[in-house]
Amino acid sequence: MRKTIYIICLCLLSVLMYCEMEYNLRGSNTSGLYVPTPFFASQVKAENEKKTAYLTFDDGPSENTRKILETLQEKKAVATFFLIGNEITPERENIVKQTVAQGNAVGVHTYCHEKNKLYSSAEGFFEDFEQASKAIQTVTGKVPKLHRFPWGSNNGYVSSYVDTLHEKLQDMGVRSYDWNVSGEDSIGGTVAQSTIFQNVKKDVTRYQQPIILLHDSATMKNTAAVLGEIIDYIRDEGYEFDTLDNREEYMFPASWR
Repeated sequence: MRKTIYIICLCLLSVLMYCEMEYNLRGSNTSGLYVPTPFFASQVKAENEKKTAYLTFDDGPSENTRKILETLQEKKAVATFFLIGNEITPERENIVKQTVAQGNAVGVHTYCHEKNKLYSSAEGFFEDFEQASKAIQTVTGKVPKLHRFPWGSNNGYVSSYVDTLHEKLQDMGVRSYDWNVSGEDSIGGTVAQSTIFQNVKKDVTRYQQPIILLHDSATMKNTAAVLGEIIDYIRDEGYEFDTLDNREEYMFPASWR
C-alpha cells in the first residue's frame, strides 16, 4: 500500500514539474530557461531530502544484546550502543566485539549508572567516564568518541553544570547525543511490545533524522522481541539506518532544563 502511495506521489511530482516548465516557458521568461517557483523548489527539496533513522540502545551489554544483534543483521540495519562499563564482563567481551564487527557503533553511557556517584561532581563524572571509556577501549581497541548522559543531558542531577561537562567532552573530541524519539521501554515495570512499538511509531516520522531511544539491559526482552517490527515500520516510511558517528551532535535544548 505504501509503495503504491509512493509511486502516485512521484507521478504527481512529475506532473507538477511539467506544469511548472510550461508555465515558465510560456510566461514572462522569454529566454526559454526553466526557473522553478519557490513552491516547486521546496517540494523537490522535501522529496529528495534523505531520511535517516538512528536506532540507539542504552545500558548494555546484556543477555539481550545477542538477540538485538541477530535482528539487526537479519534486517540489514545498524545501531549505536551506549554501554555501561561495569557490564562489560569477561564473558560479554565477545558480544561487544561482535557489535562493532557488524558495523554498529559503541559509545560511553557510564561505568556505574549510579546517580549519586556519577553526578556527585564534575570530577566524579569524569572519573566514571574515563573508567567506562577504558573498559570499551580494552575490548574494541579504539577510544570511544560517542557519549550519552544517563537520564539525558537535562536531568535534574546534572542540569546545573552540564554545560561545563559538555564543553570538556567536546575538547576531548567526544560528541554527546540525547534523543528525539523514545520507545519508553524502561518506564516502570515490564512494558508491552505493542506499547514500545506505538511509542516509536507516534513520533518517528516527525523527523528527517530521528534518534530513537531504546534499552539493552537484562529486563528488556520485549524491546529485543519487537525490534524487527520497529525496523520494518521505519524502513517502510522511507528511512535508511545509520550510526551516530555519521551524524552531528544532538543535545536537548537548554530551555528544557
